[in-house]
Amino acid sequence: MIKMQPIGIPILFIFIGTYLAISSEKVNRTAMAMTGMGLAGLALWVAHSIDPSQGATFTHLVETIEWQTLLFVTAMMVIVAIAGQSGMFQYIALNLARPSGGDTKRIFITFIVFVFFVSLFFDTSSTMLIIAPLTIEICKALEIDFKPYLIAESITANFASVPSLVGAVPNLVIAGETGMDAGLLFLTLMPLSIILLLVTLPILLKLFEDTMIETDSELIEEIFDVNPEVMINCRTDFFTSLIGLGILVLGFTWGVTINLEPALVAVLIGFGLLLLAHERVERIMSQVSWSTIFFLVGVFGLVGALEIVGFIDELGEAVHILVADNTGIAVVFLTWVPAALSAVIDNIPVAVVLAPIAESFAASSAIFPIVLIYAVNVGGYLLPMGAPANILAIALSEKHKDPISFAMFAKVASMIAVLHLLIGTGWLLLMSILI
Repeated sequence: MIKMQPIGIPILFIFIGTYLAISSEKVNRTAMAMTGMGLAGLALWVAHSIDPSQGATFTHLVETIEWQTLLFVTAMMVIVAIAGQSGMFQYIALNLARPSGGDTKRIFITFIVFVFFVSLFFDTSSTMLIIAPLTIEICKALEIDFKPYLIAESITANFASVPSLVGAVPNLVIAGETGMDAGLLFLTLMPLSIILLLVTLPILLKLFEDTMIETDSELIEEIFDVNPEVMINCRTDFFTSLIGLGILVLGFTWGVTINLEPALVAVLIGFGLLLLAHERVERIMSQVSWSTIFFLVGVFGLVGALEIVGFIDELGEAVHILVADNTGIAVVFLTWVPAALSAVIDNIPVAVVLAPIAESFAASSAIFPIVLIYAVNVGGYLLPMGAPANILAIALSEKHKDPISFAMFAKVASMIAVLHLLIGTGWLLLMSILI
């Protein structure tokens, strides 16, 4: 039987205290996560100094950090920054909105469907960094409220990401830990993701019906008379980014067949494009969200500390005892409990903590890592703080002086998340029988 080290209790308190502080929103989450990791490292070092069989050196703690995932996220942010500077996303937004003729419902549907497909190839943060600024620009130009669009887009980005290995950071973490088959993930969850889109879109349209107002025809004519090509700031960057994104998508799609890691593909494309940027490199790098990167470093470090002291192994053993080798109970447990945790903690650390448990279950059925991926992504919008996409949507609305309140977000997203968990539970139970 696995036994947690004595230093495990202080480490657990540091972990809980760090997340309580972050959840309070009274401290900077990046600074708190890194401080928490530092405190965990100090506690492990003290224990190791007293008894070399206990605790760990800081070097050992750093080695537990998911550097491959961090490189993937950084490279994707670089790609988005380069493409954004070229005017590509403004060009896409105008081309997407023009066929609607200014009909706000048609624009809403078009943007949601666009987010759905983009989420298969970009992580949720990158998807929101692409679509949210465009949405705000179009809505402001048409003099309509952009908040319903941002809420709907963040919800869609979260559930649309579930079939794709590169669709969200938790997917990469869980796949890396469990060695999950990307093809099986796609075949299992893509039909479910489409079902969720078909169910959710009418609900969102009904909920936001009062905000889908008609726009003045003269204003529509003035906006859509603009040639989309004027949005392109630099044709060289535009076509270079277009080729880079094409190669990126091909690399993600076919790379899995030859065991080419998504992080390697993203690093090659992202920093290859950056190499071509010449004198603009510093400006592009300044647009990378380094606070998000270091937040993830802190999170991975804290979870690594829990793993070193044996807490993760003990938790896995407790879960095994609880479900008693019953596949149906295990599916329900791994759907609802991680989803609830993702709502209050953030789905990335939940994925990091529970991925080893999913790996231990995977020996009996390949469905369990897939269940965990679904749970943490859907749980991410049970509450506003559960996923990076939500935080980005709220932050961008605040930047434009028309903030989305937590209550406004939760009023829509929580209800939809519960519905998605119910639908998903039924689907995953069916899949557990078939796989």
